[in-house]
Amino acid sequence: MRILESERILLKPIELEDLNFLLNLRWEQEVMNYLIHDPISYKNQLDWFNNIKKTDVALSVFLKEENELKIIGTIGLYEINARHQRAIWRIRLDPSQQGKGYATEAINLLLDYGFNTLNLNKIISDSFANNIAIVNLTLKLGFKQEGLLVNHYFHKGEFRDAIQFGLLRKDFNCTKK
Repeated sequence: MRILESERILLKPIELEDLNFLLNLRWEQEVMNYLIHDPISYKNQLDWFNNIKKTDVALSVFLKEENELKIIGTIGLYEINARHQRAIWRIRLDPSQQGKGYATEAINLLLDYGFNTLNLNKIISDSFANNIAIVNLTLKLGFKQEGLLVNHYFHKGEFRDAIQFGLLRKDFNCTKK
């Protein structure tokens, strides 16, 4: 896969040296409030890295700073289904880097790659219904709410609702003109 980049960020395949940062990010309390799965050990992280499906596009998000790159998160297209031409996107950014537009840039790069290189027809996502920041960002990116998944995830001792979103290639390409 080629490297994807904008003026401020660079997306590239996850490498072994990224794993410590990504594991620490998973354990970050602010991130854990909206993470759908439990924290994992380094061994689990390494197993995940060694078994990334050939159908997944898992990328590290780097901020371009002067003459260096600073890792700030991860983004990816998962469960890519060639027959149905769809995938699920996920993003996780360092809380200190949120609210600066990096997520919007990274997601737009990923969506463009998914629709115009991988030839996907639909990219979907879901998030906890109370995660207002990601819900608003997803809608701003042109996704449409397709459903409410009631008591869909068990998280931190309670069942939580999730909102299902979808974006079609024709709608993404309309917003890019």
